[in-house]
Amino acid sequence: MVKIIKLCLLTLLIIGCSANNKSTAPLDRSDLADSVDLEIIPLELTTHLGDQQQFVGGDEIQFLLSLGQDAYIYMYYVDAVNNISQILPNENQQTNFYTAGYFLTIPEYENLYRFTISKPFGNESIWVFASDKSITIKQSPGSIESIKQLIKISSEKAYGDYVLRITTRKK
Repeated sequence: MVKIIKLCLLTLLIIGCSANNKSTAPLDRSDLADSVDLEIIPLELTTHLGDQQQFVGGDEIQFLLSLGQDAYIYMYYVDAVNNISQILPNENQQTNFYTAGYFLTIPEYENLYRFTISKPFGNESIWVFASDKSITIKQSPGSIESIKQLIKISSEKAYGDYVLRITTRKK
């Protein structure tokens, strides 16, 4: 009987040691998204119309970004039917690193493109994400929340986000 108990204890000891020596896969940072302490990058977004956030078809819109510290900026537009379009970076304005300043203009006047209001009309939003790290986003994830988490997880020390709500309508 004593031999059986010793054998069982030895078996448990061996199993316990091998379990402790197993290598574990690296942690997935997405599991840590809410527990990672990131410094907040202060930012705010408005338009050339200021507090009046209603636009009609054909209007050109220019965004004014206030950024509290140097950061890489990622902007997304969510139209009235929840289609997501990436505003920054884009093929006309690939540089998305901005230095802190008061009301940086997007698009910049020297760039040869403009944002023009068109269908579908309704309640829309512009999301701005700031990171201390340049992030390559190969394809647009399916939701703003996915984009937010990707940028937040990829940030090293600092992250910020801001959403601007606007209303668009027919002329």
